[in-house]
Amino acid sequence: MANLGHMDKLEAVNEILFSIGESPVQALESGLGDAAIAESILNRSNRSIQLKGWHVNTLRNWSLSKAADNRFELPVDTLAVDTVNPSGSRQNTTPTPSGFINAGMRRAADDTNWLMFDNDNNTEIWTSETTLTVDIVKLIDFDHLTPALQIYVWTHAANRFQQGIMGSRVLNEFTRGDVLEAETQAVQEDSANEDINLIRQNGFINAIAWRNSPLYGR
Repeated sequence: MANLGHMDKLEAVNEILFSIGESPVQALESGLGDAAIAESILNRSNRSIQLKGWHVNTLRNWSLSKAADNRFELPVDTLAVDTVNPSGSRQNTTPTPSGFINAGMRRAADDTNWLMFDNDNNTEIWTSETTLTVDIVKLIDFDHLTPALQIYVWTHAANRFQQGIMGSRVLNEFTRGDVLEAETQAVQEDSANEDINLIRQNGFINAIAWRNSPLYGR
């Protein structure tokens, strides 16, 4: 049974083709040049939009375990990573919570994979920490995005496709309007799903709240 609530990549490519008045294709490997270009632009838009980090493609408070070679390896589909404090941790705890460790994503020296790099000590080898708590933004298949994000991705791709193929100012304004509307819808959906709490999400405010909490120190 067809999944009426979600698109697949073929449907998205056909929507992009339709945006300049071209006929749909029956398969992604159709041999049609414009279809191949549309799919390529769709992939690039998918990656660039997901890089922003959304509720659907972000793992919060994810624990990275150190490998036997004393390196923290990242999943191959990692787009971005940020060290964070585990829930309830503070700067003066031991060991130091991950959010206060100066680390970032970097390609391994042997070019085999992506790792967490210790910026303070300028090394990919970690001697003290055994785990790091991180937020990871991952690249997921277009088919697995929420409908709102799917629409945002393909309208964004359609606008870029139109600019490259047609270069029409009229079509550009039309498709750009679709992009802005789809972006607004995706952001609203994401905010609702994220359940953002000002005190919980802001580290500075969270620290003040903890400091004045009667539970602090217990």
